[in-house]
Order: sequence, then structure tokens, then C-alpha cells
Amino acid sequence: MSIAKRGSVTLADVAEEAKVSRSTASRALNDSPRISEETKRHVREAARRIGFVPNAQGRALAVGRTETIAVIVTEPIDELFADPTYSAFLGGITERLTESAYLPVLLQASRPSERERFRHHLERRAFDAVIDISPYKGSEVLDSMRDLNIPGVIVGQMDDQPYEGIFSIVFSDDFEGAQLAAQAVAERGRTRPIAILGPADNPASTDRLAGYRQVFGEALGDERVRFTQWDSSAGFASMMEMLNLTDDFDAVLAGSDRIAVGVMEALRQSGIEVPEQVSVIGFDDHPLSKDTTPPLTTIHQPLYEEGQIAADLAMRMIDGERPSTVVEHMRLVERESL
Repeated sequence: MSIAKRGSVTLADVAEEAKVSRSTASRALNDSPRISEETKRHVREAARRIGFVPNAQGRALAVGRTETIAVIVTEPIDELFADPTYSAFLGGITERLTESAYLPVLLQASRPSERERFRHHLERRAFDAVIDISPYKGSEVLDSMRDLNIPGVIVGQMDDQPYEGIFSIVFSDDFEGAQLAAQAVAERGRTRPIAILGPADNPASTDRLAGYRQVFGEALGDERVRFTQWDSSAGFASMMEMLNLTDDFDAVLAGSDRIAVGVMEALRQSGIEVPEQVSVIGFDDHPLSKDTTPPLTTIHQPLYEEGQIAADLAMRMIDGERPSTVVEHMRLVERESL
């Protein structure tokens, strides 16, 4: 009777089949540098012949790792699937990890109960590292990671970077991107802008407003700024609100492409032509920016690349590297809305 038929195949069976010791078989299957490549191939072939399936928990103990990296989102679940920013981050992370032994695990942590569950996973060392793609909310998640000394990567900039030197950080320079947007608008001869941004407590909003004001200064006073959500319906509502207050503007600086979509629809319904009467510029360069009428000029943020970098940084920290910070640059994508 074959080994496979008489019951569950064990590591001892692999060692017997390969004519090696049990410890050699274990090291070979766990890719130990102490074992030659020829022996590794020989043991793996023996394992395949008898149908050996490694036990995940046993492997984790052998290599001292779970080979999983948690990706944490502290935004509500509907925002996760509605905002293309997150899908770009996740695409980059997933693509990079497919080249490795690590499996990404997506966890929601927008509610206190979810954050408590996440802490329990951390305490059990269920993950080798954590990537937080919305670090500006739910700071207790990051505090738990710090307290338990879990390798972590923050995707995005936080006010005063309180975790610099504790976790690795990757972000694109929102101030730089906003300057590029405002300069492009100013070069069209526009002098009376308004700005519609995301939530006021989001560092991306405040940094983008600072970048706009670096170019326009007092021409962009508080009365000409609205903070809202990042989506098109919020952009539409904020633009309609501004139209009810004033017609003294010739450009709209939208804090996201989704906001810009709503802005352009509000202008269209109000009989205002883009770009003949009002210039509109977005931010992020999501795919939807190509499909607006007219196509949207925007700022390209390398979101997919940030996800790839985050995965790289996480794996390096697992291997013992110190935390590091990577700042990506943005660029102007010119289309027809200016």
C-alpha cells in the first residue's frame, strides 16, 4: 500500500522517501540556505511523488513567519470600493507580492470592534507586517502596531509624521502636486480661482490647499474654499453652493478627479462652459478623468507605484531593515478642461 493511501503523509514519510534525515527534509522544504539546491530538488520531488502537503502552521514555526502581510483600511467599506485610489494602492501591493512568498490579507478597521479584533490578530502575531493605506483615521491601529513592535508601512502623509522612524512611509508630495495644478491654471490667465477639497481633517486636503495658495495667495481666501468629501456628488453639491453665493470665479481647483466630475456637471447644468468660461483641474489622474466632457486636466499621483513600494518596504522590514521614508513626485497631465 502506498504512503498516500495508508493515511496522512508526514514529513517523516518525505524523509524516508528521499533517503535523508527528517531535519534535512524540513530545511530543504523551507528553502534553507544551509541545504544545497540539488538536495532541495531531490526532497521536493520526493514530496510530490508521495503527495505531501506542508502544514501552514508548521511551516510558520519552522521559518518563524506566517508569510502574510495585512493591508488595513480604516475608511468605511463603501468608500474602499468607491474610491479608485484604494484599488490602485491594492493593485500595486498585490502585484508586487505575487513575486514573493507573501500573501496579502485585506482587513477592515473602520469601527472600534474591528480595530479591537485587529489588535487580537496582532497579539497572536498573525501577520509578519502591516500596510496601512488610510493612516489618517483610526490612529489606535498604528498605536497597537507600535506597542507590539509589528513591522509596518504607512501609505500617505500624516500631519507632523508622528510615526516617522517607527514605520516605513511612502507618499506623494501633495503640496508639490497642488502647486503644479495652480501654476497650470495661472498660466491660462486665470486669476479668480475657487477650491473644492476633501475633508478638512485629511492631510491631503490641507497640503493641497497650501500648494494652491503658494501660487494664488490671497486670491484664494477662506471664503473661496470648500471642504467636502472626495466623491462626485459632494463636488456637485459644493459647486452648486458656490454658484448660489458668487459668479466671481474663472477656475475651479478640485481636490480629486471625482470632485471635478461633480463640479463639471454642476457647471454644465448652470450653463457655464468649460474651459471657455471656467477652467477646471482635478487631482489623482484616475481613469475616469479621460472620460469627462471635456477630458479633465489633472495631476498624476503614482498610486499603483506607491503600492508596489509599500510592499517592498514591508518585506524589507520583515527582513530586519530599519524604517525608511520614500517620497514620490507628481506630474501635470494636460487635457482639455483648462
